[in-house]
Amino acid sequence: MPWEDVSPMEQKQRFVSLAGSGRFTVTELCLDFGISRKTGHKWLKRYGQDGQKGLEERSRAPKNMANRTAEDVERLICAEKRLHPTWGPKKIRRRLTTRHGLENPPAISTVGEVLKRHGMVAEKKRRGGVFKVERGTLSPPKHCNHVLGVDFKGWFCTADGERFDPLTVTDLHSRYLMRAEGLPQATTKWTQQAFRSMFRRYGLPEIIRVDNGAPFASMGPGGLSKLSVWWIGLGIEVQFSRPGCPQDNGCHERMHRTMKAECCKPPSASPQAQQQRMDRWRKEFNEERPHEGLEMRVPADVYQGLGKAHGRTHQTEAL
Repeated sequence: MPWEDVSPMEQKQRFVSLAGSGRFTVTELCLDFGISRKTGHKWLKRYGQDGQKGLEERSRAPKNMANRTAEDVERLICAEKRLHPTWGPKKIRRRLTTRHGLENPPAISTVGEVLKRHGMVAEKKRRGGVFKVERGTLSPPKHCNHVLGVDFKGWFCTADGERFDPLTVTDLHSRYLMRAEGLPQATTKWTQQAFRSMFRRYGLPEIIRVDNGAPFASMGPGGLSKLSVWWIGLGIEVQFSRPGCPQDNGCHERMHRTMKAECCKPPSASPQAQQQRMDRWRKEFNEERPHEGLEMRVPADVYQGLGKAHGRTHQTEAL
């Protein structure tokens, strides 16, 4: 007799009805119903004592709990918590001994459970986002637009005293310097605006590699910032270097050193003049300066950008 076709209550009713007919033994019925003989005899006994009501499901909770905290002790725990809202189980347990004279107070864990059961403990919010940050897990660049190295070179003042924050972006496969632009501030707003423009021009990369500073990372849940969450929303994987390990983004850091020596020292007269100087230098870096890592070719000879083999352009329309 298939159990799935009837409810548990109907199953029990059929069992006792067939057992009462005298046509079947209890053993036969137990085999047919797929239950143990102990269960079958229990159903028959309860039916004989209480009739139909005896077949209803009963609570499986133990009638007596030997280790349950006494009610008067629970009241003391709750009372101390109301008097001292910031106290935790350790302090309250100590209070049960010093103030209320309990020789064997409940364990600290038991005090905590009592407070939780009475709704006197606020649950801690779990930290951590959907995107787990694995620092130091870095993918080697295999083709153009595969991995971009991103960083702020470090701000400095131009001759007129104005602050200059250069954002730099390198295609790590070809060493092609996509961006070397001074932003008004190294914030999410200005950085995101610069990347919108860059993505429209070069397409979306597969991976962006950054360090653990703002605006790329944060101390918030998951270690992600608004900027890195935006990148992830575009389908870009964000990889973080290990804290204090600039070698994880080595060729990008090497480019910074060259940039600093060739176009930042001494600084230009104004931010506008400094940007013009950096634009000229970027063109020279990409199109004229041979790179040993490229077998003395220039980055422009290697880089394939928008519309070529690995440029992801179909998602840039929504930027």
